[in-house]
Amino acid sequence: MKLKSLLLGSAAAMMAVSSVSVANAADPVVAAEPEPMEYVKVCDTYGKGFFYIPGTETCLKFSGYIRSEFIYTDTGAVNGETTDWRYRGRLNIDARNDTDWGVLRSQLRIQGDGRGGGDANAALDRVLISIGGLRLGYSDTFWTTNSGYGWGYAANDGYYNYDQAVFLDYTFKGNGFSATIGVQDSVSAAAVPLSGAVVTSSDVYDPYAGISYAGSWGRIAGTIIYDTLPNELAWKVSVSISAIENVGIRAWYAADSGGTIYVTGYVAPAVEWEWGADISYNVNSQFTVWAGYTDADFVNAGRFGLGARWNPVSGLSIRPEVLFGEGDYVQARLRVVRSF
Repeated sequence: MKLKSLLLGSAAAMMAVSSVSVANAADPVVAAEPEPMEYVKVCDTYGKGFFYIPGTETCLKFSGYIRSEFIYTDTGAVNGETTDWRYRGRLNIDARNDTDWGVLRSQLRIQGDGRGGGDANAALDRVLISIGGLRLGYSDTFWTTNSGYGWGYAANDGYYNYDQAVFLDYTFKGNGFSATIGVQDSVSAAAVPLSGAVVTSSDVYDPYAGISYAGSWGRIAGTIIYDTLPNELAWKVSVSISAIENVGIRAWYAADSGGTIYVTGYVAPAVEWEWGADISYNVNSQFTVWAGYTDADFVNAGRFGLGARWNPVSGLSIRPEVLFGEGDYVQARLRVVRSF
């Protein structure tokens, strides 16, 4: 009897211990909560490459390119052969967000140019604020951008090169039409006009205006600007036609009423008119060829160019070009650009 009581007691004790263990095993395991994380979100409102700055409604984009260029020039004169090896780095920062007044945009461009074995001097190349149709800051001028950049792929748009300035302008847009009015200050302290007088300050403000219309066939644009230093007008018109598949045709004409910085560039001989035209053909998505001609009203100005643009892989462009001018002038260049 005692043995039976002992066995029953032991069994009861074991059942009690087992019940406690099962109860403890059923208790939920409480894990530490992870720290909240903020992920960068894609902003597709303004195109590819934009993302939201965490915690804001502002979209940001970084872009730019690295460029290396070798140039050989033969002017046709004795000892007229020269070579030049240049390089450039550019970083663009673009920030945008919607407001009740329209899109608020700020652009910052940092650029450095160098040649030979010398170090590049990086500087602010664009500092621009815009909201709605209003723009304020420093960038490529409306005179340059309204008619487009260089004709061809390496040469600049005419002999005057392109211009940058501090400016304020307003643009109205609607149904493919746009109209702009503004004022700029682009005269540097080192500028020497044709009169020979040295400009000692940059407080010379040039008003300008322009219109353009873009359709499925292409674009036409016109610009007029008043150069206050010589008290003369300059004007420029351009047209680009894209109605033919894979073919681009462009032409421009610029002139002034006498010795402006925009056509002449404040260098003798005075240039009162310039014009240029080119045609390009997209062979496929990776290869384009072009031919163009530019001329101005001074001796040995006309130049004929041939070139190509090859994109072997995404983000890499190889651009060979050769220019032929009067007086046995020849210039060949090879430009390699890695963009991102």
